[in-house]
Amino acid sequence: MRIDPLVVTKKVQQGDTFTYSIFVENADSFNSVTVEAFAADFVETVEGAYQVVKPGTTPYSAASWIKINPTNFTISPASGKEVSVQVTVPRGVMGGKYAAVVFRIVPPKSEGTEEGAISVMEFQFQMASFLELTVQGGRERIEAYAVDFKVQKLSEIPSLVEIRKQLGADATVFTTTVLNQGNIHVVARGELTLKTDEGRTLAKMQLGAGRGVILPGAKVYLRTVTARKFPPGNYVARAVVDYGGHRPAIIESQFTVEGTNVAVVGTESEGDIARILVEPDNIEMMVKPGTFRSEVVEITNRGDEKIEVRGRILPLVYDIQGNLVEESERGKPVEWIEMKPSSFSLRPNQSRRVRIAVRAPKESSGGYYSDIVFEAMVKGIKTESGANLLVYLGDEESVVKMASLKIKDFSVHESGVDVDFLLNNEGTIHIQPTLTVALDRYYPQEEKEGGIIIAPRTERLTTATYDVENPILPGTEREIGLTLPLVLESGEYEILVRCDYGGSEPAVLRYRFKVEGGTQSE
Repeated sequence: MRIDPLVVTKKVQQGDTFTYSIFVENADSFNSVTVEAFAADFVETVEGAYQVVKPGTTPYSAASWIKINPTNFTISPASGKEVSVQVTVPRGVMGGKYAAVVFRIVPPKSEGTEEGAISVMEFQFQMASFLELTVQGGRERIEAYAVDFKVQKLSEIPSLVEIRKQLGADATVFTTTVLNQGNIHVVARGELTLKTDEGRTLAKMQLGAGRGVILPGAKVYLRTVTARKFPPGNYVARAVVDYGGHRPAIIESQFTVEGTNVAVVGTESEGDIARILVEPDNIEMMVKPGTFRSEVVEITNRGDEKIEVRGRILPLVYDIQGNLVEESERGKPVEWIEMKPSSFSLRPNQSRRVRIAVRAPKESSGGYYSDIVFEAMVKGIKTESGANLLVYLGDEESVVKMASLKIKDFSVHESGVDVDFLLNNEGTIHIQPTLTVALDRYYPQEEKEGGIIIAPRTERLTTATYDVENPILPGTEREIGLTLPLVLESGEYEILVRCDYGGSEPAVLRYRFKVEGGTQSE
């Protein structure tokens, strides 16, 4: 049996009702199959797998919102059945809500216990299509932490046996555990940087694989495996995990390689390490030169241990992908921005208010951008959290918002269209734009028999939106990659892009191309 789609992700409003279809296929060429369909909940394992559980057992259940038609049916050999799923979103709910539509094969009736058998065991086969909803209109709390870090040999992890066949038992596994403590699922992507004790960078590796979705309340491993041999010595590992917040979750730890066999001694923690919540995580100020202004951020210990917190102010610098660059590459912080207090203790669930003061010089103008960082160490593992401080010296009349958009890369493949954009902030202040991308099929003018002329026309195939997570600072570029999952026939097409960033006019881009036999030309 096969089902399609396996995952449905949708943004909805309170009170919405919508319907979608799931196609169930019986791939057996000789036997019919009887199927029952029902709604259930699901949870996520540390390996990132979805596991079906009874409906109503999770705090984020949407199983009761679902009506399935039909719920019992038989599929003939080598054929399929379309099942309708209707979802009614009640009012008064918010955040992420989740449900599974489960298809279970009904086994044939038992003909009784075979003579001499002690008992009969019945196996049931089922598959599920998972529904991930974001209910808009309420407060979406995006809150995730890197809560553990381990360094192990591949031979110590039985679940990675297939990778062990490829890389060998002595390969090294780096694991960062990410906890989603918000009320909506997040998509986590990480990068691991390995350095020597002297600060020399050895390697940068991607953390995690697959979709990277982490459900509310779930802890999930983000891993990277390398066959690289490390000589004996002390090393520093720093994992930076982007999950949709203004600042990534950051965890840093040391590990040691000892002995002639290059055995790795891990730093496995015995419980949750420091979790620091900073609210708000994005502070914007417009300050007149020569004046003073301040804002307050609240720091909360969301972990289970007492922590010593140290605050710092760093320059806020992003690379072209929108990731924070390493501290050594950021330059010097702004001298006239201060933090009080910069160090303090917090018991579990205790909060502390910290004042960020801006004393704007008279001779300065334009945008100044800082990364407000708070660090704590528990059980030898350091974690970081923080906030963006976006300060503009001047008034509304001096603000210039201007952006340009161009295509950097473009390709058509078997499963869709990949397009990479370059967005350039040409103004005097930061922007945080939204891109709306449309794909149209273009039909040129046709002349039919009898002199009938059909005017050129377009057909809208799909649209997608992309919200830029981190601000684009003045004078910098941001690369934004999108995939439009459509199989294109031979013909002419046009991509239309609108970038809304708060300026007087949006940045607009049109790109026409042809598809001939599965390939494209401009």
